[in-house]
Amino acid sequence: MTVDIQRVLEELVGRSIPTMTGKPNRVLGLSGTTVIVGTNRSPTGRPVDIAAVQDAADDLFRRGELEISKATVGYRSAFVGAVLASLPGTVAETKPRRIRLETR
Repeated sequence: MTVDIQRVLEELVGRSIPTMTGKPNRVLGLSGTTVIVGTNRSPTGRPVDIAAVQDAADDLFRRGELEISKATVGYRSAFVGAVLASLPGTVAETKPRRIRLETR
């Protein structure tokens, strides 16, 4: 199983999703191959590569769980984790930071 992250992100436009530490990330819009994400530090938004979020989702569904860190999911790992945690059937855990599928 996998998920179409482009579609997920389209549905999140205009919404705020919490990172694993509770900080808000606002999905401001999509532009080409990027999603524009606003944070308290960057309220007007910064681009995040949609492919990076899709790769992390694919890894999660392939493995059943995924560590959320810069080393494993790259730049903007907090946003990637927030998106994955917003998916139905996922559970966010903080020690260590990871997302896992409920069904496994």
